[in-house]
Amino acid sequence: MSKPVSQEKFVPSEISFGGGALSGFYDSFEFSDIVDAFTEALDSGINSFDTSPYYGNSEILMGDAFKQIREKYPRENYYIATKMGRYGKTVHEMDYSAKKTYESVAESLKRLHTDYLDVVYAHDVEFVKFEEVVGKGQALEALFDLKAQGKIKYVGCSAYPLEVLLKVAEHQFAKGQPLDIILSYAHYTLQNTSLADYAPKFRAAGVKYIMSASPLCMALLRDEATPDWHPAHSGIREAADKAVSVTSKNNLSMANMANRFSFQGKDTFGLDSTVLGLARKSEVQDAVRTLKDVKERENSELENKVFEEIHKIFEPVKNFSWQSPTEVELALPKTL
Repeated sequence: MSKPVSQEKFVPSEISFGGGALSGFYDSFEFSDIVDAFTEALDSGINSFDTSPYYGNSEILMGDAFKQIREKYPRENYYIATKMGRYGKTVHEMDYSAKKTYESVAESLKRLHTDYLDVVYAHDVEFVKFEEVVGKGQALEALFDLKAQGKIKYVGCSAYPLEVLLKVAEHQFAKGQPLDIILSYAHYTLQNTSLADYAPKFRAAGVKYIMSASPLCMALLRDEATPDWHPAHSGIREAADKAVSVTSKNNLSMANMANRFSFQGKDTFGLDSTVLGLARKSEVQDAVRTLKDVKERENSELENKVFEEIHKIFEPVKNFSWQSPTEVELALPKTL
């Protein structure tokens, strides 16, 4: 059951509700689905919600859902994290200037029907030059100013390449203004566990909280074939498809196995929370059920056997990452 969250420090639930699934990019749903999913999440103890202006109407839908259930769940019962900097699919739709940062946060506050945000991340910072994120008159300077004003509580950074995230974190630490939190995605999965290796480096750079998103590796580790749009190279995609056949043959779900593995990261390297893309009550229930199962029992003999087979399949491409930005995201805008 949800209760007021700590105001002294960030104490997210082990599962965070990922608002990327509310974008409409992947699936269609009714607003009532979202309200039911939020209610189920808060009833189940999930207190951390993540979104972004980049995720279509996610901020609007999330804000309206919170407004609808506010009588039962006041604002102080959950954390809201959003982002700034990325507003479209290509590098030409990014803006990390201080001016845009202030405008973006103001718009997010309005959409989310709140007068403060718990976390704001500079979003996908690998898409622009380093100075556009950390330089004078740029994103992090503005975010720390907004923190001083009390409009946001924690300043964060997100990116796919871990080396880019670490460079920003170490720069801010040397500056005496360390990042509060980082969000990494697809880097603590059955295919790639690099975040575990980087975690001590982030801690050494003063980062207090480490969040991991996309344990299904952007739909790579699910019970269906890898989608055509996935940016991973053919070797990773082929390995994923083989791994799916192993789980299927043993009457196990690849998605559940992938989530189970990622949830174990909390004990492995001190992960604070895993962000899962959720949009329906049933999806929240599945995620909570898997986490509960992880906590209540050790892996079965069959699960360990299947994990061993999966690790062997992924060994040739273990910890391989894909290019970010991709060639498509680097594409020049069309001219009239």
